[in-house]
Amino acid sequence: MSNESAADPRTLLVEPDAILRRSWEGVLRGRGHSVMGTGQRDAAELLADSFHPDIIVWNASGNSGELGIRQLRETTDAYIIAVGADLSSETRAILLAAGADAVILHPCSPNEVSAQAAALLRRPRFVTAVPAITGSRRRFGPLEIDVGRREAVVNNRRLTLTRMEFDVLARLCNHPAEMVNREELIGSVWGPDWDGDTHMVDVHISNLRRKLEQAAPGIPMIQTVRGLGFRLSADIVAEAS
Repeated sequence: MSNESAADPRTLLVEPDAILRRSWEGVLRGRGHSVMGTGQRDAAELLADSFHPDIIVWNASGNSGELGIRQLRETTDAYIIAVGADLSSETRAILLAAGADAVILHPCSPNEVSAQAAALLRRPRFVTAVPAITGSRRRFGPLEIDVGRREAVVNNRRLTLTRMEFDVLARLCNHPAEMVNREELIGSVWGPDWDGDTHMVDVHISNLRRKLEQAAPGIPMIQTVRGLGFRLSADIVAEAS
């Protein structure tokens, strides 16, 4: 995350309780945040696309809490703070696995939400040290990736990837015959100082794999080897050019 973003963070609040939402807005604005709030979960993805938040505070209560986080994670790299009442330890683990960066239990004070946002913003979200592929453009079967233009195309269809999804794909394509474990991906994409949940890698790999397979049904492109890591599938590596 850029220094500019950290100095003037943009926060999207998705909370149906208007009184609670306004109390969070007041505290966050007082601490330098640019804030947009909504009581409608259905509007969150559209607002995230237009507002480009650094932080999303998401009401995770009810059956749609996990699904909403998964949908947001498909399109944004923002930190997601899930907030909800009566969340069991199992539910909290599910929310984190779905893509949340932190979980806060109701009732909670605006100061706790603000402090959690500040803690997340201290983490280095992005690094720029993903090694460059030799030659900006490479092809692996139906997949074509251009690191210079930050584009990935499958069967002549440009994929809509988040920044992290693209960087994960670029890392795999840099050394297509090699196995890359979670720690190596975190070091090259999130940075060596990142201290979040390492299973966030699995969330991004899952979203990336789904987008690739939607564009090329029946052609697996990312292989997971349990206990070892991830690599491009042998079939598309054999067609590299």
